Amino acid sequence: MKLKLSLENCYGINQLNKEFNFTKSVGNDGVNSLYAPNGTLKTSLAKTFTDVANEEETKDLIFPDRVTKRDITIDNVAITPEQIMVIESYNESYSSKQLSTLLVNDTLKKQYDTALKEVDEKRTALVKAIAKLAGKKGVAINAFPKLICEIFDKPEKEFLELLVKLQQEKLPDYSRYTDYKFGDLFNDKVLEVIAKGDFAKELSDYVDTYDKLIEQSTVLTKSFNHQKAGTVSKSLGDTDFFQAKHSVNISVDGELKLAKNLEELNEILQAEQDKVLNSYDLKQKFAKIDNKLNTKDTAAFRNFITDNQELLTDYKDIPQFKKVVIKSYLQAQQSLWDDLVITYKSNQAMVESIIQQAKAEQTLWETVVDTFNERFTVPFKLSVKNQDEVILNGQAPNVEYEFNDGRDNPQKVNEESLIKVLSQGEKRARYILNVLFAIQIKKEQPSPTLIVIDDIADSFNYKNKYAIVEYLQEIAGVDKFHLFSLTHNFDFHRIISSRVGVKRNNRLMANRSVDKTEITQERYQNDVFSAWKQELSSNVGYLLASIPFARNIADYCGHKAHYTTLTSLLHIKPDTSDIKVSHLQNIYKGIFADQRDLVLPNQENILKDMIYDKSEELLQGNTDSIELENKVILAIAIRLKAEEFMISQINDSEFTLAIAKDQTRKLFNKYCELFPSELTTKALLDQVNLMTPENIHLNSFMYEPILDMSAHRLYQLYADIKDL
Repeated sequence: MKLKLSLENCYGINQLNKEFNFTKSVGNDGVNSLYAPNGTLKTSLAKTFTDVANEEETKDLIFPDRVTKRDITIDNVAITPEQIMVIESYNESYSSKQLSTLLVNDTLKKQYDTALKEVDEKRTALVKAIAKLAGKKGVAINAFPKLICEIFDKPEKEFLELLVKLQQEKLPDYSRYTDYKFGDLFNDKVLEVIAKGDFAKELSDYVDTYDKLIEQSTVLTKSFNHQKAGTVSKSLGDTDFFQAKHSVNISVDGELKLAKNLEELNEILQAEQDKVLNSYDLKQKFAKIDNKLNTKDTAAFRNFITDNQELLTDYKDIPQFKKVVIKSYLQAQQSLWDDLVITYKSNQAMVESIIQQAKAEQTLWETVVDTFNERFTVPFKLSVKNQDEVILNGQAPNVEYEFNDGRDNPQKVNEESLIKVLSQGEKRARYILNVLFAIQIKKEQPSPTLIVIDDIADSFNYKNKYAIVEYLQEIAGVDKFHLFSLTHNFDFHRIISSRVGVKRNNRLMANRSVDKTEITQERYQNDVFSAWKQELSSNVGYLLASIPFARNIADYCGHKAHYTTLTSLLHIKPDTSDIKVSHLQNIYKGIFADQRDLVLPNQENILKDMIYDKSEELLQGNTDSIELENKVILAIAIRLKAEEFMISQINDSEFTLAIAKDQTRKLFNKYCELFPSELTTKALLDQVNLMTPENIHLNSFMYEPILDMSAHRLYQLYADIKDL
């Protein structure tokens, strides 16, 4: 795979044209690693790729009027969002949007769906039917099962079990409630009013008065109230009792009244009910209730309850009343209810077996978690509490964290609490876990993916940093993955290149000038000093840049005299202007066993003059060259010229000769003491202290600081110091 970039004015990228080769072959996973010093292009390039993935426009934030160009192709075809995955350096709030897909076992899901397909169809038919009765047709499938389960204090996932249990109960006939809409009966605003203390008392008084009137009735009683009377009437009518020429004797005020048909029976019962409801005492109690239903929100219920006063006693126990109403709806659809229960029970054993398998299933999610727990050092572990629901019902995973500080038993915490107690490094590790989830999801998808890695290991301890590198090495071997590492940390660039097996042509370095950004092959993977040593006699740059390396080695190996001489090439000492190439030749031959036959040209040349001459040559060229040796030489020249200036200004040989270490800093402090008003010069000299120490005292294991520094900054500082 070949990636081609043609970018202009993309978040500060001035102009970049480059083709990257991600082609895989035997022994080559095609990984590209780009080292980009701070301010070059790393973050801007990652943002540009993120825009592609999110299908958003790219722009220049500081200069929005500049025309932006963003042409990115893979194998000469425009890149698509599906082909990009950007791993940010750190994003605390990041979590994979498709996490639940890792918890789904397709085989179990298909078995479950097959087992419940017939059940689900009949469940849907019943829910639609009872929701229509309840006046909630528009939200039947989504909301009504949940509403029913809440009324009976059951979790929604037990909806079918609840229907089975209710069907097994011996229920009275609740058909008289079927004609009432649930919203009319249980208006939220009305329920709020009913729950208030004064209303509750009025309602209690009404019910007590009603019960007393019922007890005084010669037809009705508390056990044979108007509801039971209605049930009897309906039952006799449904069974064609009167069609068979039967009749009913009812005792009214001690006298038997004969009802030869349903109409006569209802007339007798209704008259007795009206006698109760129209009694003066009960009307007084009802009036008090009616007066409290005088708001806009309760007006409709006021009209409703006036027409259906016999329902008011049911509101004494609203939770029970809701259950009765739901049962009435179910009874009205008895055939659909029975059919669903029979089908569910016949499939129940199979479904339960699948649910148990789902709970115990080892999913890809757990594979990722196991990988994370094995490799990364963090004080928490995580698990999913509702795995079976995720696998079978498509619910969002409920992740639970277990925190262990090594003192007491582990403590279960929620995600919000966990984030508050984690260190920054531990938060980053948690972020990496979510990245691992996202990568696993990508692995399960068919299309090839360019994974752009933006300094993923920044600020990690070494153990976790190497754990990340090991993981990247593994996914680099996945055929569909093409890894593109972006970093401003040269050490991490070197680790990635060596451990993930980045081939030399794919080890890259960014270099920015005013007009354009260039990406070239990076040449400092291995110990540069080993390469320089082989060309000491033919390359002046290598010869001079090797001085600080050689000085360190002389120090380590106990060559005190050589160390002192080489120090005089990094600081102005009495003998600095006397040290020649011939002296350096003898030192190198004495320090390096493989340079015993070294012969350097220009034996009489003064090394300090050569350092200045080479710096002038570089200054005239004034290119933002990335060559390490040239930056080292410039740093040495800056230090020497700065010390020459300060020594001349201090003009105290006794003070200068007494300096044994930290010479530049001590000269600077003395200069500041003597010339406190020279603010501009002091600021310039302070830059020398800031920019050159790491560059001059570098060794073969740490030369990132000078690589990370712009050559133009060194050119400018050298020119300014020279002018002093």
